[in-house]
Amino acid sequence: MEIWYCPVCGYGPFDEPYMSVEELRESYDICPCCGCEYGYDDNPHSFKAWRGRGARWFSPSAMPNNWQLEEQLKHHIESWPYYNHP
Repeated sequence: MEIWYCPVCGYGPFDEPYMSVEELRESYDICPCCGCEYGYDDNPHSFKAWRGRGARWFSPSAMPNNWQLEEQLKHHIESWPYYNHP
């Protein structure tokens, strides 16, 4: 399963896809939008916290000029496998 978008906030597409859930989680990369560190923060609490902070960008300089929250959220992965874990 190729993963092109941040499962927490829908940011993307990434320059290169992650080839599996395990590859994404083992990367410990950090999303420039929501600040999720994959393998550590990719859980429903991170999504709720990010939205609760007003969906502010973790790295504002990475925000595209034409960014639209509702468009990005279309790529949020509701069924992310690790949402069942604390």
